[in-house]
Amino acid sequence: MATFRKYEMTPTQWEAAKKKIETTDAEGNTSWDSSKVIAVVELGHLCTQWGTDAEGNRVCEVESPMYAVDILWTDQPATTSFASYVVWPEPCGVHIFAGWAEQYALDYCAANPSAAYCQPPQPPVEP
Repeated sequence: MATFRKYEMTPTQWEAAKKKIETTDAEGNTSWDSSKVIAVVELGHLCTQWGTDAEGNRVCEVESPMYAVDILWTDQPATTSFASYVVWPEPCGVHIFAGWAEQYALDYCAANPSAAYCQPPQPPVEP
């Protein structure tokens, strides 16, 4: 079964890690290895602090030094070297692969069972 995971690492770590999921053809063209991944979205440096400009528009004031990447694996992550870079932003974060929101939320709660997001609201107590 395919698996969706979110990762953060330094740009240098990403350059090294992505070589493990790339393939190069006879002409020297590089692409994602379809035996390992279905899709990869390089989100880059995400904003960690927002502000507003003079017109009230939302603007990023501080970007994370970490590089964010979303990977839809063909099965379980093909390489354990990615495991230490997994992050769990509250569903669904900045990006989600179409059709994967529910599965990500389930995986998020399995990894973070005490997170507020995973606690269903309790009905009011009758007096």
